[in-house]
Amino acid sequence: MTLKETFPLIFVLNLGRRADRRGEIEWQLAEANIDAERFPSIDARYVKSARGYKTKPKYALALSKRLAIREARKRGAESVLILEDDVLFHPNLHSLFERLELPDDWGLFFFGCSHERRPEVVSSGLVKITYAVDNHAFAVHSRYYNQLIRAMDLLPAIRSGEDLEIGLASDRIIADLQKTIPTYAAAPNLAWQAETHSDLVGKKYSLYSPSGTPKNYIDLNRSVLDEMVTGEKEVRRPKLALLFLTRGDVNHPKIWEEWIAQSPDDIRVFSHSKNLENITSDVLSGTQIDQQEDTAWGDISLVRATVALLKAALEDETITHFALVSESCVPVRPLGEVLRRLYFDPRPQFNPLPFEKSPKRFRVKVAKINSLPSELWRFHSQWILFDRTTAILSTRNDYTSLMESMTAPDETYFGTVLHMEGYPLDDFVFSEKLTWTHWQKDAGSPDTHQSISPKHLSEIVSGHYLFARKFPSSSDIGKHGLHQPPAN
Repeated sequence: MTLKETFPLIFVLNLGRRADRRGEIEWQLAEANIDAERFPSIDARYVKSARGYKTKPKYALALSKRLAIREARKRGAESVLILEDDVLFHPNLHSLFERLELPDDWGLFFFGCSHERRPEVVSSGLVKITYAVDNHAFAVHSRYYNQLIRAMDLLPAIRSGEDLEIGLASDRIIADLQKTIPTYAAAPNLAWQAETHSDLVGKKYSLYSPSGTPKNYIDLNRSVLDEMVTGEKEVRRPKLALLFLTRGDVNHPKIWEEWIAQSPDDIRVFSHSKNLENITSDVLSGTQIDQQEDTAWGDISLVRATVALLKAALEDETITHFALVSESCVPVRPLGEVLRRLYFDPRPQFNPLPFEKSPKRFRVKVAKINSLPSELWRFHSQWILFDRTTAILSTRNDYTSLMESMTAPDETYFGTVLHMEGYPLDDFVFSEKLTWTHWQKDAGSPDTHQSISPKHLSEIVSGHYLFARKFPSSSDIGKHGLHQPPAN
């Protein structure tokens, strides 16, 4: 169902004196193609007491929500979606929402929230809340209008002498109701609080990252998404798939053989080679995947070949991580060090840049593609390390037709697709380049290294790189032993 069909009535809470907020939210709603009605919020300056709430502003906000729900009840609306005027929406909001299947018993639904207890995974993109706060975008079914209206009126509790600890704020009251009202949420968040001046606390702030993840609960949210996508709750011993996308054989088979031999049970090789007749090393022999693409430089075929490699490797359920490498790559960390990093920090590693922070050459090449808004584009190096979650999310839907006309789509496809799929790139990715590469200014291709300078060696060993390129077969890179464990 569409958002409009599911929530026939949408209110935006806005103070009359906050014309700045009103202008911003109207722009946000227009960008998100949401038809909403402004609902005047109660101004805390004109209430006489907090009536059981911690502060007058918190009471005023609770009263505004109560009045909005009462108005929905008066109009006979089957449900109402209530937005606060500092809400932000995911740029792919409608597509992601339309994939959700809300259970028939839903009473509350949150487009975004802060989970203070681990929610239960229901289905792709949907969790059942156990205790979550923040009401920047939440919906109420008519079955529960009266219950919420009563719960946020604290006067009966005051008169009966009840403990009002739960009454510190309206979102805490609603969180407490989640024990009895079936409450669901989008996961990851599809809406969250913008960083702006808040009348509630009297300063500019947001408890959410730019990608919409609560700053205090990033690990919890990442773990929930991993469980949702892979079915796994615990971090497993790492097993790395090397995905070789090559023209022919690897340039330095001895280095790769020595590296893999350090822990052969924790490595598996998959390859997609353009010229199979040139393969002679044991590294790539017998590792070719079934699906072969006729690859060409700067072409969408490179993306399709990478997707094929990922899908082939995903069939091995013991693999936890997937690294894309080329024939000119070499490892620059001992394998044991790489596996330790993947165990203690299992995040994917690549460097997705948003449209507004990307070099001009990236922005120019997508300017003529009107099928995606600029907010969805992400640009990065072709060489990526994915965990199982990102490998699944980036291959479960085919978006290659959207980028067939552009040059070097492999430098944007995977980051953009993950963003389209709702993956919080700014929060869940180790945003560092995986593979060291040196480019001369304005050069059309990276430097090739027959030997490597002390300066470049220093860059490699002091950075977060796991691999480096481009080293031809005649290069002396092996003499430095970067791939070997330190001698005892």
